[in-house]
Amino acid sequence: MENLTSNVGTRIREVRQSQNISQESLASLAKINRTHMGRIERGDKSPTVDTVEKIAIALNCPPSILFVKEL
Repeated sequence: MENLTSNVGTRIREVRQSQNISQESLASLAKINRTHMGRIERGDKSPTVDTVEKIAIALNCPPSILFVKEL
């Protein structure tokens, strides 16, 4: 079974790349540390609900999009 933290991180990366946004830019837009963003995308760190909300707002998408596997 795949890990939810890893799946969310992968999904954030997919959405970010589909919008041609760099990881650094997304971190800045979401007002979180770039290193932390990298850890989230790699599945090394589990984001809080508040962090998922910040990322979703920065990506201009509903937070639920970050929990589904397909783009």
